[in-house]
Formats: sequence, structure tokens, C-alpha cells
Amino acid sequence: MGTLTIYAMANDFRIQVYGHHWAQTLLRRALVRNETRHAYLFLGPEHIGKMTLARAFAQALTCEHFSDEFGLGACGQCRSCRLAAAGMHPDHRFFAPAGSQLLIDQIREVVREAALSPVESRFKVFILTDFERANVNAANALLKTLEEPSATTRIILISHQPSGLLDTIISRCQLLRLRPLPEETITAALVERFGLEAESARRLARLSNGRIGRAFELAQDPESWQTYYQRIQQLNETLAYSPAQRIAYAQKLEKQGQQVETLLQEWLLWWRDVLLIQNNSHTLIVHEGHLDELTALAEQLDPTLVRRFVEAILTTSRYLRKNVNRQLALEVLLLKAPVQAYNRTQ
Repeated sequence: MGTLTIYAMANDFRIQVYGHHWAQTLLRRALVRNETRHAYLFLGPEHIGKMTLARAFAQALTCEHFSDEFGLGACGQCRSCRLAAAGMHPDHRFFAPAGSQLLIDQIREVVREAALSPVESRFKVFILTDFERANVNAANALLKTLEEPSATTRIILISHQPSGLLDTIISRCQLLRLRPLPEETITAALVERFGLEAESARRLARLSNGRIGRAFELAQDPESWQTYYQRIQQLNETLAYSPAQRIAYAQKLEKQGQQVETLLQEWLLWWRDVLLIQNNSHTLIVHEGHLDELTALAEQLDPTLVRRFVEAILTTSRYLRKNVNRQLALEVLLLKAPVQAYNRTQ
């Protein structure tokens, strides 16, 4: 469900949202005025805090002692806030894709429960994540509930890719389009949340590429650093592969499912650094500890080929969020990778 942060004070269980201040202000104003919409759509790239914002908003919607003194206004002390922080609130319901799709049976459950009164709060809140992966029948099944909502129901849809959504769904929701966070915001959050030194936090913030959830994952898992660079090395070694070997590697990648999208973001950052070095912009690179290896690649490879591969990674990322043949998309991407004998620089 994403990385959550609970406000760090004794007996305070408010879910803290880092950044996205404009969205917090908009939602808090609606709460204060008692003018919240029946349905919201949170759009934006993966790991930028959409789920955390949704859960904090749900917590505020069901808070027993709402106040606008902090964040979205949840008091952080009442029974409702404690249950929300623990992910156990009876009026907060979460739905995620079952396998590769959000199914019509799941939406029927939402429709059925939305017609019922809340168990103990003034609202029953439904959070549906990865909604771009709802099949057409499932999306259509939700339309009537969006058109004729119960006064005590609030629905929050979360999506990484708007092109996968029906226009009829988008038009019935209040849209909040969230963007990657500034490096300084993520750096400050890492220092506060994990007690990291400023330089370490800054390096993680750069690696996250504006995705605070990704930065938190890296900070919490020491082994993730090693596996991160192993994945980069595996990609670089494909530079020496034949076309047949690249296709075989694409088949292996396809089996990793949704993890491929995170992998493409990692590749993008690495090859962006190669391109920056080729353009004499060393101060902007992310992987400062691997400058020798990056420089070797920058010197060996044609900048035109590097730029073409960076563009191909971006294009493939967009394709994978749509209903495309994932294996074919990955095969095309790897065939566009520069061809070069690869020597690992220690």
C-alpha cells in the first residue's frame, strides 16, 4: 500500500504526507468547509506518495475530532485515527488488482458495500489503487456508483497512467495530478524519518528521481543498494549480447511483472548520467560513486545511440502502463540498446 509515515509525537497517530502541499491545502479546505467530493482521482507516477495522501485523507474524513492545525486535519488521537493509522479502520476499504487486473467482481463488492451505511464513522471510504488496470467491464460497473453516490460514501481512485482510464471515469472525479517531489523535500524527509546524514539523504533523493516511496524503500533496506547495482550491471552486460541473447533476456525480464517498471526507472537514471557526462554536466549526475564506469561508457559509446536508448526507455515505460505485449516491448527496447563490448570497471 505504499510507505506510510506516522507523525512522530507521543500518542499522535496522524499519517504524515511529505510534499504535495497544494493538494493537502485543497483537500483540507474541502474538509473544513464540509464540501468534500464524492469521488477523487489521484494521478501520478509510481512511488510519489499517492497512497499515503489517500490514507491521510481517509483518516481525516473519519476523524472524530477534526482540526486543521496539522496536515489534513486528523487529530491523530481518537480511536478512528488510531485504527486508520494501523490500516484496520472498518470504514476504510482498500482494493488492488488481483493479479494483472482489477476485476469486475472486486468492483461489484465496492458497489455493494457503498450502498451500506458506515460502521462507526460519518463516511465509508473506498481506495482503489492501480485503477488503470481495471478492465472495461470493471470500470463501467463503477460508473453508476460514481454518478449516484451515497451521501456517506467517498471513493478515491489511484492511477499511475491516465491513458488507461475511461473518460467517463475521469469526468466523474475531482482530479489531483501529483508530480515527483523536489530533491530537497525528499532529502529533508529522509533526514527526519530515518535520521540519515544530509549527504546520504541527498544521494538517496537523487536516486529516487522524485519518488519519495522509492527513497524510503532504499533507506529501509540495506541490501537494496547491492541488488540495485547488480541490476544495472546486468543491463550493461547486455551491450555485448547478440540480438538473440537480448531477446532471451527480455523474456526473462517479462516474468518479473510489475517490477519491470521500477527497473526501467533505474536504467533511465543510469543512462541519463552517461548522457550528462557526454555533455560535460558532471555536477548533475546521480551515481557519483560510479563515475569511472559511467565515464568509460560515455567515452566508448556514440552520444546519438545513448540518447536514442534513453528515449526508448521512456517510450517503453509508457507502453508498459497500457495494454501492450510486454515481452515484445522489452525486446524492442533491448534491441535499441547500444552495441559495444562491455568491460566491467571495478
